[in-house]
Amino acid sequence: MLRGLVDEANDGLIVLDEDGIVLVANTAAATMLGRGGSGLVGKPLGAGVAGSDRRLLREGLRRLGAGERVLLDLRLLHGGGSSTVSLRVLPGAGPRRIAVAISPERPAAPTPPRPRTTERVDSLLLRLPYAVVGLHRDFRVAFANAHARSLFGPGAVRIGAVLGSSVSPELRALAKRLVAVPEPLAPIELALEDDRAVRVSGLAPSAEEPAVLFIEDVSDRHRHDRVMHEFLRNAAHQLRTPVAGITAAVEMLQSGAKERPAERDRFLAHVERHAGRLTRVARGVLLLSRAQDGEPAPVDFVELRPLLDRLVDESEQRDGVTLLTDCPFGLAAIAAPDLLHEALAALLDNALTHTSEGEVRISATQTNGRVVLTVSDQGPGIPPELVDRVFEPFFRATTSGDGYGLGLAIAAQAVETMGGEIDVSSSVGAGTSFTVKLPSATVVT
Repeated sequence: MLRGLVDEANDGLIVLDEDGIVLVANTAAATMLGRGGSGLVGKPLGAGVAGSDRRLLREGLRRLGAGERVLLDLRLLHGGGSSTVSLRVLPGAGPRRIAVAISPERPAAPTPPRPRTTERVDSLLLRLPYAVVGLHRDFRVAFANAHARSLFGPGAVRIGAVLGSSVSPELRALAKRLVAVPEPLAPIELALEDDRAVRVSGLAPSAEEPAVLFIEDVSDRHRHDRVMHEFLRNAAHQLRTPVAGITAAVEMLQSGAKERPAERDRFLAHVERHAGRLTRVARGVLLLSRAQDGEPAPVDFVELRPLLDRLVDESEQRDGVTLLTDCPFGLAAIAAPDLLHEALAALLDNALTHTSEGEVRISATQTNGRVVLTVSDQGPGIPPELVDRVFEPFFRATTSGDGYGLGLAIAAQAVETMGGEIDVSSSVGAGTSFTVKLPSATVVT
């Protein structure tokens, strides 16, 4: 009986899976999309939408969050008119399911004929890839496209009503200025309260024509700009320490230390250590850049005991901290040698930085055809709420140490590029362990 009631509904009712494939559809939906009976089930919803509107549908499905509703104006292939399509996520703990309601096309009220050019302009404004809102001089909404309804909510830009109070005060002030002052609004960027950023511009009203407000969501660009700014600022800090160390050592050598063999050797070792750190940082930054560009990493056979011994020799020893290794001879991994070296060097450097006394251990074992490499320390540990963020570039869980949060991001990116897995476990006051898993190999002797 319930199925019969659903099939008698005038609205097209559809349930999609998370990939946009139709799982259930009533008779009205099949008719609107030009599919008879069960012919709609198993097909992507986009196949029944005009090609120019499929991108808008994909964006609506991608934006859809729990408890939210997205309204779209879409042209269906089987009809040619524009229909209102409502999307929302169905509640439940199982696989993500999306409910779709398609309102039947309503005949437009008769209006005086207008030139085709005007019709094309109206259609263009309503279908631009950003929010467009028309405002009369009394601040009532003349028209609003689907992007505007999605950005502000359908109640805020209801045609015939005053622009809703849910629109930010800064944006409302710009809209009032646009309506009141007979001048176009030059592009201006605003930061909204929900961590979004928009670029606003507008056309002033003319005679009986409404003002037109254009709102472009530039949040992604702002986030990218912030990341790049932090990247450049923090990368400069990372490079500054070894450069300063090398400069100081050279100045001491030039001031007379080079004439005394013991001091000369000490400062040359200082130069060598800082030059090595400078090389590792530069290599790490290049690694991040290449990996983010999708450049593949060639893998090879890597024997682990010599690699761990070399890492220990390269590490800067600290008073009160014992550095231990535990790796059987002959154990090897399938990995990119340089990337594995950089990943483990970053993890080891992080462990030594955050351990003032006790042990730092780097070990390797083989389990179920996988090599498991572990770097553990007896440092202060990481608060539980911050554990999930430790691999973010330039994030630091504590203010101790001289790092700038790049090392762990390099390690994670290196392991991911090699197709491995990296994980972290930590207890406040009891230390931290990082685990890297890679395909294993056997050394033939």
